[in-house]
Amino acid sequence: MMKTMQTVVLEDASQKAILEDTLSRMSSAQNFVVDVCYESEDTNTFRVHHKTYRKLRQDFGLPSQLAVVANKYACASVKTSIKRKGRKPVFSGKSIHYDARSCTINLEKSVVSLLTIKGRIKVKFEIPKYFKQFVGWKAKESNLVKCRDGKFRLMVSIERTSIKSKKTGRIIAIDRGINNLIATSDGWLYESRHVWEIKQHYVSLRSRLHSKGTRSAKRHLAKMRGRERRFMRDVNHCISRRLIGSAGKDGVIVLEKLNGIRDAKHRHEQNWLFSNWAFYQLEHFLIYKGEETGVAIEFVPAKDTSKTCSACGSLRRGQRQGSAFRCKACGVVLHADLNAAKNILHKYHADGLLSTSLLLPKGLSKPFISMDGS
Repeated sequence: MMKTMQTVVLEDASQKAILEDTLSRMSSAQNFVVDVCYESEDTNTFRVHHKTYRKLRQDFGLPSQLAVVANKYACASVKTSIKRKGRKPVFSGKSIHYDARSCTINLEKSVVSLLTIKGRIKVKFEIPKYFKQFVGWKAKESNLVKCRDGKFRLMVSIERTSIKSKKTGRIIAIDRGINNLIATSDGWLYESRHVWEIKQHYVSLRSRLHSKGTRSAKRHLAKMRGRERRFMRDVNHCISRRLIGSAGKDGVIVLEKLNGIRDAKHRHEQNWLFSNWAFYQLEHFLIYKGEETGVAIEFVPAKDTSKTCSACGSLRRGQRQGSAFRCKACGVVLHADLNAAKNILHKYHADGLLSTSLLLPKGLSKPFISMDGS
């Protein structure tokens, strides 16, 4: 399994100047490669490398390995942009990727050797207290990032052997949504109303502060940066911890594949919700926590999970009515998100039909909903 360790670089004045110059030249080189990709209508890393390598070395002064990295990541960015029909990528000079050939990291001594335009330089870094528990892990690669405060931070990818799940324990299927962040096949709902209220509060507050434009408003905006992100991160950590704990060692958590959900066409309000929803972060947290504790994370196709009756398997239009699912074939009534979670479980070939504890009397739209994750 892999984690990212965030460290603070303790560079001196001369080293800082070298790192800043390297970042600047690297971003200029990557923007040059992007231009070549668009002009030649070619994103093949191998072919573009032969078109740009000499210029990256001579005109931008990049060492050989940094020239290779610049070409690789510029081509990858163009491919992604074209696939998503997005804008032309622009590298701003705020970060640089170092692979195993361009940096050597010693976690025990808190020293890293970085390849720069002036050759290799050894720089010390400080490991925060939380990350010191991972010092024994193997360092793989890193990203050097220049933050808003002007300081450099080294994001180090560290690795150790994962705990394999035997998949003999409890199986929990999860449906992720807008009205409920998650619904599980064993009946737990985490309502998202309070999350969206806080997000909308930040959006409204940012808008008011931007319109004022005063010094105090700008100071307030600076303090707000990251606050909303940290809130959502905490929510996802709490949810993932509970789910991993519920599954237990050798358990399985089943998710539906949500590939392309941001690219799909939705109403204006739905577009805002999807773009502000950290569902991939929750997925990431589940994966790495599962690797730490021996819980397997599996995926099934999301197709028709919200339209099919989990009790009889009937697939008909109009069976979902808001938060309620009413089967036209067998007459079962239950919460729509719980029904979807059950279908995800069935797709994973779990045995057993719908638990009677999840069936609702006709006319009742949904069962008890947890507001605080309890």
